Amino acid sequence: MDGLTPASAGDLPHLRDLVADEPFWRYPAAGPDREEVAHLRVWLTTGPEPGYLAVVTETGPAAAVTESARHIRAALARRYGPAVVLLEHHLAPESDQGAETLDLVRFGADGSPRWSRVWPTPQGHPRHAGLEAWMAAHGYQIVSRPAGWSGFCQDDEN
Repeated sequence: MDGLTPASAGDLPHLRDLVADEPFWRYPAAGPDREEVAHLRVWLTTGPEPGYLAVVTETGPAAAVTESARHIRAALARRYGPAVVLLEHHLAPESDQGAETLDLVRFGADGSPRWSRVWPTPQGHPRHAGLEAWMAAHGYQIVSRPAGWSGFCQDDEN
């Protein structure tokens, strides 16, 4: 998903309390009778219409978050209601070693997913400053791995 158009900071909610942290969340994968595992974290959000921000982190090379976005959204909507903003978080080995990406997943009227890059964004892009401010206020708590994180890059000392 290289070359994604950056999201707008206005599309991203402000976070309140973490209400779910499931390192081994099972979600329905694309394909019949398949499940995958990812790290799910869900925050309450603030704003005129409070809701939730769900972050699904790929935890292994077999994870198929991208291919299962529709199934993930449906599972989250059943659990938290329709006001869920979904972010996909994964390591990006094709960029800097250990780099992480954060992508906003939106769904069209037909239910098809579309991704916009939240972070990193090119420094010269007009949306960079707004996204950098959102990351400083909220995003870095999403991409930092808590102690004991069960991700597949266990050779990192974070």
